[in-house]
Amino acid sequence: MIKVGMNLLIWSDNTNYAEHNGLLDFCKEVGFDGVELNVALMNDFEECKKFREHAEKLNLDITTLATLDPSVCNPVSPDKALRDATYPIFKRFVDLSVELGSSVLSGPFYQGLGYFSGARPSQEEWKYSLDTMFPCFEYAKEQGVDIGVEPLNRFESYLINTVEDGIQYVKDIGLDNVGLLVDTMHANIEELDVAAEFKKGLPYIKHVHISENNRGIPGTGHACKQEIFDVFKDGGYEGYLTIEAFNLGAPSLTGALHLWRTFAPSDNELAEQGHAHIRKMLAS
Repeated sequence: MIKVGMNLLIWSDNTNYAEHNGLLDFCKEVGFDGVELNVALMNDFEECKKFREHAEKLNLDITTLATLDPSVCNPVSPDKALRDATYPIFKRFVDLSVELGSSVLSGPFYQGLGYFSGARPSQEEWKYSLDTMFPCFEYAKEQGVDIGVEPLNRFESYLINTVEDGIQYVKDIGLDNVGLLVDTMHANIEELDVAAEFKKGLPYIKHVHISENNRGIPGTGHACKQEIFDVFKDGGYEGYLTIEAFNLGAPSLTGALHLWRTFAPSDNELAEQGHAHIRKMLAS
């Protein structure tokens, strides 16, 4: 059964239990099956335990995502020290995910977010990324965590922008816990036929982000149409369709994603209307 989730990044990129535990109650009241937390900035395992226990009481699932800061670690960097720094950071992402009760951790883990070399991606960079991330993904497998590798649009990354490239990366990694996270906003920019590419990627897809073409309310633009949802309905997909949107409450992502304005009248309204749109599309 397809489930519907809500990414908490619309409210904050650095959730803490005391300030944000009510978001779980709100998402449950709206009708979401799960919530998604950013573990890139988290370090407190006790906080994770509190979120997990609260979610369990509400019968909500938790999924997780993260990004790599290229100033700290970067799988495609020519600097070996930055490549080597990736494993302990990614291991923390996995450990935090396990503590939260997440079985799916997603993100553009093939490179540092917003990093560009100034040239086209090279075969050497591709190999750097595979060699760096294989032991990271292997550790995730040992912990029972699936990985969704996310193709991003050309303004946020350069190694993997399309579903086709993402599939090749997953095949080259060769671990059964590693698949794709696809995002309707990124695909709207990069793919000539989004539905066709999602259908091609379906055997590899572990997680899905539903994002409008302007990152606003799903259903108000042209990136979240019925044909997209039909791919997952007709193809037997049983994972999450999780709304991902951003606002100015995510300062750690402002530079890399060029966030400077709001994308909806209110964060709560985006969640409520987006949820209603997804449920309508799934019921059609």
